[in-house]
Amino acid sequence: MLYARSTLSRAALPVCLLLSLGACGQTPAPPAAAVMPASTPEALATRTREMPRDDALPVTGLDGGAVRSFLVSQYGDLAQLSGDWPGTPVAEGLGNDAASREVCAREAIGTPDAPAELVAICGVPDDAGHATTARIDFFLLRADADTVSADARTHMDGFGSTGDVAGVDVRRFGPRLYGFVVDDGFTGQGITIGNSSLVLPDGDGFKVAATLRSSLDNLGAMAGCAERDDCAPDAAYDLSFELDIDDRDASAAAWPLRVREQGDACGRRVERTHQVPFDVASGTWTVPASLQRDGCD
Repeated sequence: MLYARSTLSRAALPVCLLLSLGACGQTPAPPAAAVMPASTPEALATRTREMPRDDALPVTGLDGGAVRSFLVSQYGDLAQLSGDWPGTPVAEGLGNDAASREVCAREAIGTPDAPAELVAICGVPDDAGHATTARIDFFLLRADADTVSADARTHMDGFGSTGDVAGVDVRRFGPRLYGFVVDDGFTGQGITIGNSSLVLPDGDGFKVAATLRSSLDNLGAMAGCAERDDCAPDAAYDLSFELDIDDRDASAAAWPLRVREQGDACGRRVERTHQVPFDVASGTWTVPASLQRDGCD
């Protein structure tokens, strides 16, 4: 299910996603202090995986020990590759929020002669309430002699609720283009909206290149009107949107998206596929209004 909590989620997240905005006002307890684990060979190993399709070079990442040293330079001595840690960032540009943070995405995207990784750090603020968004820091890391440095980095705080998101993943969006998919959502007045945001490297930072629906329903509102016995005819909707990447063009800067929509929308069964082209000039996908709507139409 879209809103399965991450390892940073507090118990308030799944509760709040089933209740209205006014029903979720309690503040979760601050995280307990993290205990640094001993380094393991697995954490220190160079990350290498095979690139999809017929590309010749394996996709190669970075030494885990060097990545952890970089995180320590950004977040302090408790930062680690596995598990969460408390505190505030020590580097500039990452905000000043006390939060429980973890590596929520890490993937090799480089080549043997130019190793690189995409890394995302997710943070749940200590005083998170229902309307609190998550803190996510995105990094494009490359080898710099015996250390690791950031070619691009951005701090964002516009995703999720109760201080958390449903998930962050690295995806390949073009022959040589990688980025993040951030899944998040929000529930208010019985309507639940799920989103997938595509975040791409942009110069020395990152940008949101598309935001589109991943789910949409008013099941909470329908349950309330059923109790009052005043539901409007054919008012219910419950829709899912499955994101796929059309990777057939080996020369494209970025591939177009295909989104399969299915479910029930106000008395109609919906089964359709949306095509979402990439606009090279703006570096974004052109998302139709139908994939950003809040109701049946």
